[in-house]
Amino acid sequence: MKVEELYGKLRTTVIGSFPLPHSYENMARALRDQVEAGIDYPCYGQLLDMNLMFLEPLAEQGCGVEIREGEVWLVGEPKTPAKPIGLEYLDLAMEHLSKSGMMGKVIGLKVPVTGPVTLASVIKVTKEHRAVEYPDVVLALADVVASIVKGYDEGGARIITIDEPVLPYALYAGLKEDVILEALDKVVKAFSRAIPSLHCCGDTQPVADLLLRSGFPVLSHAFKATPQNLEAYDRKKLEGYDKILGLGCVDSNPDPQLMLDVAAGRKAWSEVVESVDEVEAFIDKAGEIYGYDRLLIHPDCGFGGLKSYFKDDVGHLIAIAKLKVMVEATKRVKKKVKTKA
Repeated sequence: MKVEELYGKLRTTVIGSFPLPHSYENMARALRDQVEAGIDYPCYGQLLDMNLMFLEPLAEQGCGVEIREGEVWLVGEPKTPAKPIGLEYLDLAMEHLSKSGMMGKVIGLKVPVTGPVTLASVIKVTKEHRAVEYPDVVLALADVVASIVKGYDEGGARIITIDEPVLPYALYAGLKEDVILEALDKVVKAFSRAIPSLHCCGDTQPVADLLLRSGFPVLSHAFKATPQNLEAYDRKKLEGYDKILGLGCVDSNPDPQLMLDVAAGRKAWSEVVESVDEVEAFIDKAGEIYGYDRLLIHPDCGFGGLKSYFKDDVGHLIAIAKLKVMVEATKRVKKKVKTKA
């Protein structure tokens, strides 16, 4: 693992999804636009549903789940697939960067993988119960996710982020902390070369201590739209557990009324995009709390939700504009921190 390359660097990355219809052409566009925006660790451009993109291939290979009328059902113990899942997206991104001459403009590729707890939350066992209520199923899914991670790790991904947005809900539903930690431990042990990262959005205060005890060295959260998350950690704990904090510093899910006004033409889409000064000040605030050397800079979450407001690519234009602002703000902060040092 090369997590050391993040310390003191204020690197930039993304969470994963972009508001474009799924196609290889749009994946290439999303990747190209990230590189041109100056992102250090771009993603291939996640344009599919974050759960179904992994569960549908599992169903096709008879690995314990079935898709019925758009719903995922448990039909047996989840099993590791015989054929790799999702590697074609990483391969496509690597090939595109190489052929376009952009490989030298990035540090490496970031890949999102949906975590076992979140996958379990959408798998039905009965009409009333989900797989997240069954520890043995969650742990079996952890083995499945570990196999996916291993494929991406060996395939050349530089950062692999495990997306676990439902962790607070899982605790509320009765899943024990020790089960979650065991599941995460199974996944993190699959890493060899890539940097392990875990992303949990929303209010992360209920799971902060749990995540500190996990084996993931990078903990990624939404802070811009959920500023109370700034109170979830402190510098002493980050240093004590030797964690890097992924700082969400631009809002990826802006106010719905504002978005409707933009879609209706009542407001310009530029009004949705933060100013460089605003993002710079936010990064500075986090840097003063946690220390700049332990920050990885990224948006709050994926941008896929912006697609629902527009029939064209305006959502994507907003996403890329936000990334450009984020990169410029990060450059300013890095210059100031270097001058102080």
